[in-house]
Amino acid sequence: MFLNAVVIVLQEILEAALILSLFLAFVRYLNLENNDSVLRRRIWVTLSIIFGILLAWTYSHNFSRISDSFDYVGLEITNASIHSISCFFLVLFAWLLPPQQLIFDVSHRLLALTLCMGIVVMLAILREGSEIMQLVGGILNQGQAGPPIFYGGVVGAGIGVSIGVLLYYALTGLSKERSLRTCVLLLALTTGNMAAQTILLLNQADWLPFTPTAWDTGGLLSESSVLGQLAYALIGYEATPSIMQVGAYTLGLVIVLLSPISRLAWSTWHGKAS
Repeated sequence: MFLNAVVIVLQEILEAALILSLFLAFVRYLNLENNDSVLRRRIWVTLSIIFGILLAWTYSHNFSRISDSFDYVGLEITNASIHSISCFFLVLFAWLLPPQQLIFDVSHRLLALTLCMGIVVMLAILREGSEIMQLVGGILNQGQAGPPIFYGGVVGAGIGVSIGVLLYYALTGLSKERSLRTCVLLLALTTGNMAAQTILLLNQADWLPFTPTAWDTGGLLSESSVLGQLAYALIGYEATPSIMQVGAYTLGLVIVLLSPISRLAWSTWHGKAS
C-alpha cells in the first residue's frame, strides 16, 4: 500500500510539476532575450497555485454531484473540458510566445502569455489536486491501513516536487538554444497528451465513437508498471491508444511544432549546424 500510494501521488504531482517547470524555463528564456526586463514578478505562480488548490477542494467535495450529471458521465465530461481548455491555452501560449525581442508596445502580449500560463497551471492543480484530495479522504476511512498510505503519499509528493525542481534546473542549465528546443518539444508533447486524453474521456462518456486500437505496446512497457505510470504522467503514454487518440495527439504535437517559437528554435539549430 505504501508503494502504491507513492506511485499514485507521484503520478498526479508530476504533470503539474512538469508544466510549471516548463513555463518557468520559457520565462527565463524571455528574460535572457530581453535583459531581464519582462515577467520578473512571479505573482502569477502564486495566484495559480492558490486558485488551483481552492478549485481542487471544491471539485473533490462535489465529486458525487458532478458524477451524477450528464446521465452519470459528469466526471468524464468535466475532465475532458478541463483537458481541452488546457490544450487550447497551451497552443495559444506557443503561438503568442514572441520569437524576437519584446518592445514596450506588446505589453498586451505579455498579459496574454501570463494568463495562459496561470490558467494552465491552475487547471493542472485542479485536475491532479482533486485526485489527491480524494485519496486523502479515502485514507481517513482506511483504519490501520491509513498511515502507510499517508506516508506513501507524502513521499510521492516530495519526489514529484523534487523532480519538477530538477527539471527546471536541467532545462535552465542548458545553453539558451538547447533549452529553447527542449522546452518546445516538451510543450508539444504536453499539448498532444492533453488532446489525446480529451478524446479518451469523451470516448468513455460515449460522446465520441470508439475507434480501433492503433497498436499494443503492453508487452514492451505495461501501463500498470511504475515506469509505465511515470511515462503516462510525463508524455501521456498508453499501451493501447485508439486511432482517434493518436490522431489528436499528433494534431496537438504538430500545431505546437509549427508555431513561430518552434520555427525559431529549429532555425537557430540549423544555423549553428551550418
